[in-house]
Amino acid sequence: MSLNDPEKTSSKLLNRLFYFVEYLAFRHSLIVVIVSLFLSGLSIWITGQKLTFKTGRGDLVSKDLPYVKLYKDYRKHFKDLEGMVIVLEGGSPTRMAQFSERLTSKLKSYPDLFSKVIYKFDTSYFRERFLLYLDTEDLKSLKKKFEEHQDFIESINASPGINNLLNQVNNEISSGMVDELMTGFLGEDENENGEKKNDENDLNFLITILKEMSRSLEKNYYYQSPWQSLFSSRKESLRDKGYLVSKNEKLLFILVVPNEDETSFTGYKDSVYFARNLIAEVKKDFPEIEVGLTGEDVISTDEMVTTQKDVELASKIALGGVSILFILFFRGIIKPLLAVFSLLVALTWSLGFTSLTVGHLNILSVVFTTILIGLGIDFGIHILERYKEERQYGKDIRSSLQQTLQGTGQGNFSGAITTAMAFGAMVLTDFIGIVELGWIAGWGILFCMVAMILLLPALVMLDEKWRKPNLPKPKRDPVTSKISKLDKIFNHYKLIILVCSVLVLVASLSLRKNFFDYNLLNLQAKGTEAVRYEMRILENAGRSAWSAAFLADSLEEVQQKEAKLKNLPTVENVESIAAMVPDNQVSKAEFVKKNLSPMLSEIFVEEENEPFSLKNLKKTLKRIRFKLQGRGGKEDKVAQAAREVDKFLKQNEALEPELIEASLEGFSHELFVDYRKLMRDFKINAEPRLIEIAGIPKKLRDRYISKQGKFLITVFPNVDIWNLEKRQQYLKELSSVDPNVTGSAVHMFNSTRLMTEGYINGGIYAMAAIVIYVFIIFRNLRTVLFILVPVVAGSIWTLGIMDLTGLKLNMANLVILPLILGIGVVNGIHITHRYREEPDKNKVVLSRSTGQAVILSSLTTMIGFGSMMVADHYGVYSLGLVLSLGVFCCLIASITFLPALLKLSTAQNWKV
Repeated sequence: MSLNDPEKTSSKLLNRLFYFVEYLAFRHSLIVVIVSLFLSGLSIWITGQKLTFKTGRGDLVSKDLPYVKLYKDYRKHFKDLEGMVIVLEGGSPTRMAQFSERLTSKLKSYPDLFSKVIYKFDTSYFRERFLLYLDTEDLKSLKKKFEEHQDFIESINASPGINNLLNQVNNEISSGMVDELMTGFLGEDENENGEKKNDENDLNFLITILKEMSRSLEKNYYYQSPWQSLFSSRKESLRDKGYLVSKNEKLLFILVVPNEDETSFTGYKDSVYFARNLIAEVKKDFPEIEVGLTGEDVISTDEMVTTQKDVELASKIALGGVSILFILFFRGIIKPLLAVFSLLVALTWSLGFTSLTVGHLNILSVVFTTILIGLGIDFGIHILERYKEERQYGKDIRSSLQQTLQGTGQGNFSGAITTAMAFGAMVLTDFIGIVELGWIAGWGILFCMVAMILLLPALVMLDEKWRKPNLPKPKRDPVTSKISKLDKIFNHYKLIILVCSVLVLVASLSLRKNFFDYNLLNLQAKGTEAVRYEMRILENAGRSAWSAAFLADSLEEVQQKEAKLKNLPTVENVESIAAMVPDNQVSKAEFVKKNLSPMLSEIFVEEENEPFSLKNLKKTLKRIRFKLQGRGGKEDKVAQAAREVDKFLKQNEALEPELIEASLEGFSHELFVDYRKLMRDFKINAEPRLIEIAGIPKKLRDRYISKQGKFLITVFPNVDIWNLEKRQQYLKELSSVDPNVTGSAVHMFNSTRLMTEGYINGGIYAMAAIVIYVFIIFRNLRTVLFILVPVVAGSIWTLGIMDLTGLKLNMANLVILPLILGIGVVNGIHITHRYREEPDKNKVVLSRSTGQAVILSSLTTMIGFGSMMVADHYGVYSLGLVLSLGVFCCLIASITFLPALLKLSTAQNWKV
């Protein structure tokens, strides 16, 4: 049949269009090139003036969605204080505190980079009321301590100093030994309540004092308070001092709000990188402390920086690889380079169009250039292959161009339309990021098609007119030898169909399995600091950067919701202002007034310390050592105290007396400055005042109560939020307390759900649109089914191989759905179109230029996408890997399954 037959795939209108294209490319080649270059230059200028980057995940979703509005309202009241989290671990509490003080001071010196830095809250308000935070049993124990050690405390208060302190400890030990002898002799080793006596805290205090004294003689000594161990079995912690620490207090946090450069694709890069430089600078003086940077903004920045670097490198490799393969395949340089040049021009048009219609790129659409390099060059391959074939038949330039455009050009047109439909269908989804990617890539495909059917032929015409290249002698049929070889293979078309069908059935068994990895952290580059420390926070803090949030109008509402939330199986921890208001504080205050106030109100410590004497100190320690002898065992407190005395005395023998005396005198001074503060706190607490919300320090209050009076409740999960079922259960339980739950976790969960649904729905819409379009063009249901064979079989084979190799779909590589649709259908269209064009249906289409073009275009596409596998970012890497695998499977289906079916249709005399 002739190409002008009305039953052919191209309508009369399409024929006229391509006659006009051929006329322009042949008659006005130079004008076409000049206009194309002018539009390219204009596009570059427009891009430089208008194109911006939107790097936030919030930019990927519609602002009108209910959950987005809730999140926006939440952020209006409360800023994200965990966008950048500096994590300290590995050092002593005091050293970590010193590090945080030093680093915070430096961070605050750069307000242009860091708008807010929080590492510590003023605890003076709580110290003045700290007795109300103790349990009733702890208050009773404290009362007993003061009663038991009243003489000890009064003696120290009258003559503060390390010498008198150890003398009083010595007296306490003597008294304790007499008590032990008497009770042991009389058999009264239990107190009146039937509880065994336990003076462990007394020995804990001695052990702590001795350790501090030994440490004070070392270089780079830093003071750590031992007084807590005298009154409680619990040491004073960094949390007590107002520092932000993990649940187990192994990690110390500094929260930073970085400033964003909204004009850059990596908006927080300057702040993040500068923070890392400051950390490295401070760390030189704290080699024992490990420091890392994490948080949503840091993870996002690292992702953007890595992705940008990876995409730039991949684009260069893709362009270079495609060019080299093109040149090797064509055994020439000029025409392949003309195709690559046409592709670059099309890319500039796409950028200009994007700048005018969208105005920005987001974290999804930024990869569109790599997509277009992989797909756009295919149109040029088909044009050049067909043109070369026509010229080898001895046809002149005009006839070759006409036959190329009317045949392969129209195939390109149909292929471009179907691929653009595959992307364009994503515009119908609710996910803005996918909508923008679909719009940009869809139009980009059309620009590539226009460049390849108009600009490339014009360049080829100019090349042949100006260079007049030597062409091989005309051949009657340049592919006869290929036909005979392929005929031998496809004579077994029934076997090929059977094998392919069985492989499809076997691979389809994997469709029942879960192919999706929802964990966004798995997309990052392996070993990324931000991800590593996010996991450290999860392990040690019982919390994650991905938290849920509720807003409340009153403290009572907070307490009601918090009570419900704490009973939910999926909730690990709940934070709110309510935690700062102790339970039963009225009854505790009454207990303090009745039982502790009489003792605490009388506390008075002399302002001057007694003179320090190293000689007397050693004498006292030797007396203590004598009283502690005779006890063994590593866990025994008496034996442990004895070992600490021995260690200190031995340490003294190795140092100069003057150095020892100066160091211990300094230690004694710090010790009793600290002691006076503690006694002052006790005295202030003798008249307890209730904790009121209005009295809580503003910085701390602002974290949980907004200026508009909204109260914040933050909820952290105890389940793996990246597990879909557990995530859904977590959200379901939170919604049962209040359906208006929001927060970074909820926002992220809903966004990933929308994105997943967007790609899936986009794929469904695209398939429907493609089927309708192909049916309109080819007007034959069997033809439509044959055209869909490569994409259907290729997709199922891809999933089967992914199942065997453990590959997963994720939020980065899910874009393969429209891409595989486009690539597979284009292959089917070109092969079927050429089959219908051939007068002799017994000839295998693959032997023609179309078969070679399908193979070459698939290989170049695999190079284009495979170049992403050099990426450090796993999301980009997996995108390249899965796409290359998908293209390969579609190629195999295109050159085996489809030709075998066409051979079957010829044998059965079916109309295709």
